[in-house]
Amino acid sequence: MTRSSSLPLPPLLELTASQLEVALQSASAQVERLSNSVAAFAKLGTEMSVHPDAAIAALGARVSAEAHRAMFAMQFEDQLAQRLQHISHALGDMHDALAAPTPPTSAALLAAIRARYTMEDERRLFDVMLGQLPGAPHVNSDSEHEAMRGSVELF
Repeated sequence: MTRSSSLPLPPLLELTASQLEVALQSASAQVERLSNSVAAFAKLGTEMSVHPDAAIAALGARVSAEAHRAMFAMQFEDQLAQRLQHISHALGDMHDALAAPTPPTSAALLAAIRARYTMEDERRLFDVMLGQLPGAPHVNSDSEHEAMRGSVELF
């Protein structure tokens, strides 16, 4: 394959990263709307829970409890957004490396990508899939299993 017929990898990486960013912005707006609605339900439930009628008060308490469970469950979006941002940044790092007059070493590029991770299971999965970088902590088989299935990490 000649150079002129090769894939335009840098622009494809940039396009992919841009598409991820647009999707993240769109999803974020919808999750904010959903969050505001659930918060309104929680407030309504709290107001109902002090009603003099015991049945209405019990219903209010249930509405409030369900709204709080929904808000907790929606935290997945924050974790998903962070993961997608890390993917977008990794694509940007690869784009920059390919476009650089003197590209960084593979080890330097991988270290920069891994350094962006904020969740332990992201780092473990990186280590499992790409191998340990010098100075990275050892990954045991339990950690490998946990990284492969993904875990919820509150932050």
